[in-house]
Amino acid sequence: MSKIRHLRALQAFDSAATHRSLSRAAEELSVTQGAVSRQIKQLEEYLGVKLFKRTSTGVEKTLAGDKLHLMTGQAFTLLEKGLIEFVQPKTNKSLTISLTSSLATKWLVPRLSSFRAQNPQVEIFLDTSDELIDFDISEVDAALRFAIPENNGLFWEQLTAESLIVVASPNLVTDKTLPLTPKEICQLPILVDDFDDRWLDWLAIVGHDVSGNYLKPDMRFKDSTVMISAVINGQGIALARELLVADDLAEGLLVRLDDVQVPLDRSLNFVCRQRDKASPNLVKLRKWLMAIQ
Repeated sequence: MSKIRHLRALQAFDSAATHRSLSRAAEELSVTQGAVSRQIKQLEEYLGVKLFKRTSTGVEKTLAGDKLHLMTGQAFTLLEKGLIEFVQPKTNKSLTISLTSSLATKWLVPRLSSFRAQNPQVEIFLDTSDELIDFDISEVDAALRFAIPENNGLFWEQLTAESLIVVASPNLVTDKTLPLTPKEICQLPILVDDFDDRWLDWLAIVGHDVSGNYLKPDMRFKDSTVMISAVINGQGIALARELLVADDLAEGLLVRLDDVQVPLDRSLNFVCRQRDKASPNLVKLRKWLMAIQ
């Protein structure tokens, strides 16, 4: 395997880019400022681009420097995590779970205390992100995903099918009798989740004509939690995932406006590496997740 050229220069560059200062980089690396400056100059000559421009307060990255800093930051972080595993192996009593912030906030976290009560020895870390994690490079043990199962070498287990329902704050419909007719629903302010915009599917189920200004969104959202919060605050109605609004319905913060369910092709799935599916802690987690449906 060939060695990475200019490794020390890359380290000097990454430190200077992080601190925006050659002197602070020198202090961090326990070398002189001149040494840092020479290493960065050698790197610039090798790459054929300028990485920094000097300012009155230090240095500022160029576009090329910004691009390289993104790469060095990721590379050194990955290397550091790998080294930590040698001196501080991950305990088999911990579980790192990847899931979206909306699923964590609206569904998992309110229920997680029961899992912790049953398994007090298991340490839980929630890695919340809307990005799909890569199990080949991530330290995540399992993921909860709204998705269509893929034949990608991972272990997939469906936890529950999902559907969308029309919900609103009870304060928004105090003068109406539930359930509402399709025409009454279409006349209310409509909030839309860009990830689950299925109002046309709802119209097809109820057999309502889409003529006129029906279903013109009043607001659009990229975050389901933010949209549900807006609905709770009476800003409009929404087609929301039944799983995410179950607690709000039970607490009376939301009401269903009709009895229609719009089925989704995606379901909520438990995902992990094939080699890990029989791990005792993951088995406990899977059984608990199935039991709380």
